[in-house]
Amino acid sequence: MSNDISLINGGYGPVRGGGLVETVDDDFDGYDDDDTVNTSAIILHPTQGATTSTVATSTHSSWNYTIEPQLFRGLSNQGATCYMNSLLQSLYMTPEFRHQLYQSVTTRDHDDATDLETNIPFQLQKLFAHLQLNKERKAIDTKALTKSFGWNSSDVFQQHDVQELCRVLFDALEESLKGTPTEHLVNDLYQGQLKDYVQCASCGNESSRLDNFLDLSLVIRPFGSTQMMQSVEEAIEYFLKPEVLSGENQWDCSKCAKKQDAIKGLKFSKLPYLLALQLKRFDFDYTTFNRIKLNNEVRFPKYLNMNTYVHDTKGGVIARKMSLERQELNDRREDDSGSDRLTADATSPTSVGGSLPSSPTNAPFDENDDDEPLQDTWNPDYDVDAVIQSTGPFVYELFSVLIHSGSAMGGHYYAYIKSFEDGNWFNFNDSTVSRITEAEVRTAWGPKAQPAGTMSYGGYRLSGSTSAYMLMYRLVDRSRNRAGIADSQVPSFLKDLILDDEAKRVEREKEREEKARLIMLKVFCDDATFKTMHISKLTPLQEVTEKACVLFDHITYHPDLVRLRSYSDYTKMPQDTYTGREQCSLMQLQLYTHSCLYLEVRQSVDEPWVEYDGTALQLVVRKYEPHPTPHFSTPPYNLQISDRATVSDLVDVLSTKYGLSRSQCRVLHMSSNGYWNIQTSILNPADEPMYMQRTLQHDIRLRHGSEVYVEACPSLDTWSDAKDLFETKAHEITIQVKCKEKAISSRVKRASVDGGQPAVPIADTVTWPFVVDRRDNLRVLKDRLALFLDMPIDTFKLFRGSEQAQELKDLDTSFKNLTLMDNSTLLVAGGRPLKANEFHVQIKWYQPKQTPTTTESAPASPTSADQTPSPRLFLDGGTTAGELTWLTTLIVSMDTAVDDLRASVRAAFDGKGIAAPYIRLRDFANNRMSMVLADGFPLKNASNLTLYENRQFVVEILPAPEHLPRHHMLYYVTVFDRATFTFGSRHEVVFATRHDTEHWMDVLVAKVAQVTGLPEATMQFAKPFQFQEVSVMDVEEFTWSDRDSGRRYTNLHALGTYGDRLLVSDSAVPLKELSTEERAALLAQVDKSSGIDTLYHNSSTVYGPVAPSGQYGTSTYRYAKPKEAALVIRTKSTKSSSTAASGSDSVPVSPGVSTDDDADSKEYERAGGVALFDDLH
Repeated sequence: MSNDISLINGGYGPVRGGGLVETVDDDFDGYDDDDTVNTSAIILHPTQGATTSTVATSTHSSWNYTIEPQLFRGLSNQGATCYMNSLLQSLYMTPEFRHQLYQSVTTRDHDDATDLETNIPFQLQKLFAHLQLNKERKAIDTKALTKSFGWNSSDVFQQHDVQELCRVLFDALEESLKGTPTEHLVNDLYQGQLKDYVQCASCGNESSRLDNFLDLSLVIRPFGSTQMMQSVEEAIEYFLKPEVLSGENQWDCSKCAKKQDAIKGLKFSKLPYLLALQLKRFDFDYTTFNRIKLNNEVRFPKYLNMNTYVHDTKGGVIARKMSLERQELNDRREDDSGSDRLTADATSPTSVGGSLPSSPTNAPFDENDDDEPLQDTWNPDYDVDAVIQSTGPFVYELFSVLIHSGSAMGGHYYAYIKSFEDGNWFNFNDSTVSRITEAEVRTAWGPKAQPAGTMSYGGYRLSGSTSAYMLMYRLVDRSRNRAGIADSQVPSFLKDLILDDEAKRVEREKEREEKARLIMLKVFCDDATFKTMHISKLTPLQEVTEKACVLFDHITYHPDLVRLRSYSDYTKMPQDTYTGREQCSLMQLQLYTHSCLYLEVRQSVDEPWVEYDGTALQLVVRKYEPHPTPHFSTPPYNLQISDRATVSDLVDVLSTKYGLSRSQCRVLHMSSNGYWNIQTSILNPADEPMYMQRTLQHDIRLRHGSEVYVEACPSLDTWSDAKDLFETKAHEITIQVKCKEKAISSRVKRASVDGGQPAVPIADTVTWPFVVDRRDNLRVLKDRLALFLDMPIDTFKLFRGSEQAQELKDLDTSFKNLTLMDNSTLLVAGGRPLKANEFHVQIKWYQPKQTPTTTESAPASPTSADQTPSPRLFLDGGTTAGELTWLTTLIVSMDTAVDDLRASVRAAFDGKGIAAPYIRLRDFANNRMSMVLADGFPLKNASNLTLYENRQFVVEILPAPEHLPRHHMLYYVTVFDRATFTFGSRHEVVFATRHDTEHWMDVLVAKVAQVTGLPEATMQFAKPFQFQEVSVMDVEEFTWSDRDSGRRYTNLHALGTYGDRLLVSDSAVPLKELSTEERAALLAQVDKSSGIDTLYHNSSTVYGPVAPSGQYGTSTYRYAKPKEAALVIRTKSTKSSSTAASGSDSVPVSPGVSTDDDADSKEYERAGGVALFDDLH
C-alpha cells in the first residue's frame, strides 16, 4: 500500500496525538473576497485524560473542535484568469521577489486614490500582503490588480498564455518602477545574457553581440522532425547547439578577407539568479493545418546543473559543453584540409543540424571530460552541496512547475510550487491549495511514450493532456537564498492597508446580512395605487402599519383607524386580516419579498371593521354616475356575498346599499382584459325568475374580484348608458402624433390637445397626444389633425413612427385593423399623401468602379478597355456601397409604364445637370441587381417582384442605346485561369433565351467565347457562392459543367438565375498542382487579404485550405473564426527625478509597443510569434 499522506488532513499530514480528521464539504468557492470563509478541514482533539485506544472497551472520550489555519491562500478565478493565478502564486512563493517588491517605492504616499488604483506595483504589493496576512481567508480576489492592468470585465474572460503574461507583466513592472531604487527588480533576479556569435572555422575569428533574456523558450520538437526531446537538459543542449554556415551561407570573415565556413551559435554570458524555462509544447501541423499540443514526456530535474554548459574564465562565462559536432569542428580548424572535410561531413546524418542531440543519459563524452556520472536529482540521497563543490556554483533548484491541462484549443493552468519555508510541495489551483508529494510533481513530465499499436501521429500525441509548460529554478546560493518572509517583515503601510480592507470587508458583510433581512413589500390603497417599501422581515406588523401610512400623504396614522390586510394583486382585492396578530413579525406572518398588503382606513372607531370571510364570494362594485360628467364611482365597494347567492340576492343587497328600488336597480357584469377582450352583460334585464334565480358563481361564473356595476334607471328595459360608457372607455387608446417639421408645428395655435394634455417637445420634435376610439377609422383622426394644424387634408401624410416606415394611405381603415395600440406613434409630414395603390420608390445611380469588366451587349468604355486585367485571388462580389448613390424618389403604381418611369428618371438627371441620353433600369434587392426592365410593359409585367414602399431600382448610364429582347438572361462571367490558379477579368453577358434552332447553352458558349477568347469546345462553367466571399481556394469545391452536360437541361436556371456570378475556364489547360508549401503560402495570402480565418466543416473540424474532393467530404459551409486578442497591460509610469525636473510626462516606447492617446499611459502588447502558436487558456 502506498504511504502517500498528501490527502490526509487536507494535505497537511497526519494529526498527532490520536486526533481524528473529518472533511467538511462547504459551499465556499473562493470567487469573491467578500464571502465568509469556512475551513476545509476540522480537527477533533481529545481532551486531557481521554483515551485514544481503538479497543471496543475503551473509556468514553470528549472532543474539542479546533480549526487548523491554512498555510497558503488561493486566488479567485475571475473567468479565465487561471494562467494569471498560477504565475502570481509562483512570484509570491519566490521569497527574493516578494522581499524586493515589499521594499519597492511606489506612489503609495500619494493621496490620489485613482493613482493607487492604476499603480501595478502597489496593487501587487497589496495582493501579496493579503496572501500573507489574511490567514483566515481561503482565497483572495485579484480584481484590484486586473483593474490596475486596465482590464475590463471582458478581458478577464480572454484566454492567454502564461509565458506571454510573464513577459508583459515584467515589462509593466520595469516601466512602473523607473526612477525608483528598485527599478531593476526584475532584471536583478531574472535577467541573463546570451552571446550570439559567429566564429570562422578557418582562423577562429569571432563576431558576437550580447542579448538579454528573462526566460528561455526551449524547443521540444524541432521543426521538420518527428523526434521529441526527452529532457530539459537535452532541450538546453539543442538550444545552444551551433549550426554550420557553408555553401551559399558562408560568412564573410574580416580577418580572412573572404567568405569562409563558420560556426553560428549561442553561449551563456551570464546566468540569472532565477531561471525561467518555457517548454514549447504548442505547435502547428502544416500537414493537417491543425494546432497541436505536444504532450510527450519531457523530464525535468529537481536540481539543474548548469555548470555542464558554462565555466568561469578570465574572459567571463562562456559555453563549454556542446555536441560532438562542435568538437569535430574545433579539431578541423587545425586541419589543413578542414574546409573540404567540413563541407563533406556537414551532409552526413551526424552533422550539425542533421539530427537531434543525444540524450544526456546516453551521450558519449570526450575521454578528457571530467563530468560525474548522471545522478537522479530527485533521489533523497542527492547531495547538492557536493555537486556544487565538485562542478561549480551554477546549480539551480526547481521550485515552481506551471502546468497546462488540456489541448491546443484551450485548457486550464495550475501550479505545483515548493515552499522554501518547510520544503513541502503544494498544488495551487485557483482558489484551492493542497499539499502534494514529489511523486505527484514528477507526473508533470507528461505521459510516457505510447506502446506499439496505439493511436499516434508522427511520433507525438494529439489528445489533450496534463504536462509542465513553464519551469522556474532558483540558484542554490546559501548566502542569497531566503527561506521565507516573516509577517513582521511586511511593511507597516501594507499591514495598515490590510487591516483597513478587512474592516471594510466586515462592514460590507454586515451590510449584506442586513440587506438579506430586508424584504420588499407592495402596499396598496383605495385608489389602486401602490407604494414599495423595504423593511426588515423581523419588524412587527404594527410598526409596518405606521411606516406604511407615511408613504401616503392623505393618510394619518392612528392605531384604531388604520390596519394592514393581505392583498391579492391578481384579483385586486383585500383579503385576510391580521386581527390580534399586530405584534407578530413579518416573518412570523409568512410575509416575504413581493408580498402585497392593503392599507385599510375607517372614518371613526364607531364604524366596524369588516372581517374577511374566506368562504364568501368577493366582488368589486362600482356605481354609474351620470353627473357632472359620466363616470364610475371611486373607490370601489368590496362586497362579500355567499357563494350560493343568486342574482336576486345580489340585487337586494345593492339596491339597499345605494337606496334604489329593485325595478330601478340595473346590475351589470363588465370586464376588459385590454381592448381586445371586452365583455359586458346585464344580469337583470327584466325582473323575471329566468334571470333573477341564476346563481352568481355557477350560472354566471363570477369569480373572486369580478367587477359588478350598478346603474340607476327609470326601468329595466331602457338603454344602458353605463354599458356604453364602459365600452367607450375600454376601446379608448392614445395616439402619439409627432412632427419634425417646424413649418407644420408652428401652425398650431392651441397649447394642448384632448382635455388639456400638453404638447411634449423633444429636441426638434413636437408630440401631441390624441385620444381616439379604436373602432373609428383613420379618417376621424386625420380630420381632427386638419383642424388642429389648420391644413387641408390632402397636404400632409401620416406614417408609422418615422418617414422610413409605412405610410398610412387607406383612411377608411379602422385603428383596430391598422393594429394601432395604446401609445402608438404616428408621424405627420408635409406632402401629397399616396393613394391606396401607390408607392414611393428609391432610384439609385449605379456607377461601377473602373475594373476589368466588359459588357457583351454594350461597348466597354475606353478606360476599362485599356486596362490590363491583373490576376486576383478573390472573385468580384456583389455591388458595393460606394458604387451606388441616391438619385431621386418617385411615386409609381403597378400600372406605371417602364417608359414613363424611364422618362421621370431622365428628368431627375436633367435636374442635376447630368447628361443621360441612354439609361438602363434594373430591379435591386438584397444588395443585388437583377432583372433589366424592358420598355413597352407596365411594372407589374416587367418585373417578377411586387411593389412595396421604398422599393429600390437602379439606373445605369449607358454609352449607347440598348435593345433587349423580352425574354433574355444576364450573367456575370469571370475567367478562372487553371494554369496560374487565379481569377481573371469579369464580363457581363446578355443573351436571348428563346431560339427555335439553337439550344440556350450553345448561345451562351458563343457569347462567352466572344468576350473571353476561350475555345468553345473545352469551355466549362461553375456556379460559385453568390452571397459570400469566394477565393481561389474554394474553386476545388465547385462542380464544373461543360457544353454537352448543359445541353441536357431545357431550363437555363439549372445553371444560374438572373444576375448570378459564373466561373468559366478552359478544361484543356492542366490545373496547377499545389505543393504543401505552396498551398500553405497561398492560404496565408488569402487569409491576410480577406482579413478572416475560414474554417471548413464536414464530419470533423478541418483548419486551413479545402482538401481535395472525396478526402474530407464536399461541404462548403464556412464561418469566420474570431481573432485572438493580444494580452495588454496598461501602465502609468512613475516620474523619475530627471523626468520630474524636466516636466515631461512622456514615456519612452520601445519598438513593437503601441501608445494610447493618453500621454501618461503605456500599453504593452506582445506581438512576437505567429498567432497560431498563442495558447488559449
